[in-house]
Amino acid sequence: MRCGVWGVGGDQKPPHTSYLLIKNTWSDKIFILNIDDMKKAGSILLLLSILFTFSCETDLEIAEYKEISVVYALINIKDTAQYLRVNRGFSTSGDPNDFTQVNDSVNYPFNAFDVFLEEYQNGSLIGDPVQYQPIDRQKEPGLFSNASNCVYKTTSPINEDSEYKLRVINRATGSETWGMASVLGGMTLEESFYWERAFYRVNYAAEIVPDYVGTLDPYDHEHYIMRFLYWEYAGGETYYKYVDWIPSMDPFKEIADDDTLYQLFDAYYKYLSEEIPVDPGVKRRARGVDYMLALPGEELQYFIQVYEQPTNPHFFPEYNNMHDGNGIFGSKYYYTYFGLKLKLKTIDTISWGRYLYHHRFADSNGEWH
Repeated sequence: MRCGVWGVGGDQKPPHTSYLLIKNTWSDKIFILNIDDMKKAGSILLLLSILFTFSCETDLEIAEYKEISVVYALINIKDTAQYLRVNRGFSTSGDPNDFTQVNDSVNYPFNAFDVFLEEYQNGSLIGDPVQYQPIDRQKEPGLFSNASNCVYKTTSPINEDSEYKLRVINRATGSETWGMASVLGGMTLEESFYWERAFYRVNYAAEIVPDYVGTLDPYDHEHYIMRFLYWEYAGGETYYKYVDWIPSMDPFKEIADDDTLYQLFDAYYKYLSEEIPVDPGVKRRARGVDYMLALPGEELQYFIQVYEQPTNPHFFPEYNNMHDGNGIFGSKYYYTYFGLKLKLKTIDTISWGRYLYHHRFADSNGEWH
């Protein structure tokens, strides 16, 4: 008979209760004993009886530690930055909540991975791989530890009709995991600035998204995004900027359809003033507001469909499109179901109103103050 200790490896702290796994090599019988209970004399005698009955070998085999990395990455043709996150996966015989606040059980150190994005068209690599850069983003306290929150970022644009390969390499071990994703949607951020807008949704000609299988009716979606678009001028250059806001109340969906005098509202202006920095060295001009739905690409749709299936509450279905690893790499697209054209009074409110007065936005006459 062969004896072995069942445990965890690496920096992960062991669960409060430890177990001894004893397997009979010939009969395939397995005995699992609570090591903490073995402090009692009766448990020790029981263990000795098992050992001698099955002629256990004297050597112990420690279960080899295997690191589990979980990759989360999405690309969006209508975003200016793409992000990736890698977490540690762990298992425990105790309460998982005891470990979610243990930082090295769920998070990796800063810059633990080399991350590359490769673009393919018709099966051929286009250009050189783009490397993501590690950044430390602040995370609100919650279920999981926020002691370290390293994510990886690239500002390389995503192109329509391309397929992308993501490569994630552990710098310490050299192990690599990779995945492929197609691009959903065809309008870039810059193109959305020049799309024809309307004062009312009934007059707006929305784009067509032929590759998306699902409803485009905003009332069939739980969430939507209000994207404020503006130009920023600095150093002789023009920059395309935006601020996203996700309303928490469904009635805000009605705002885009109402014939209101100023179109927007104080809470929204206040939010913009907090997200857009005051900078006397720049000039800005408001373009409009896009009301958008976040649509999942093909890979992300599969992931959502699997996890929405009714299952036994003790069984969690798995979807994974990362090769030699775990996680999800897919695309999403911000579909604009209504592009709001700003009225002159709205433009003047942005320029001269109390919230954005110091943010250097042009008024309806194209003048700055």
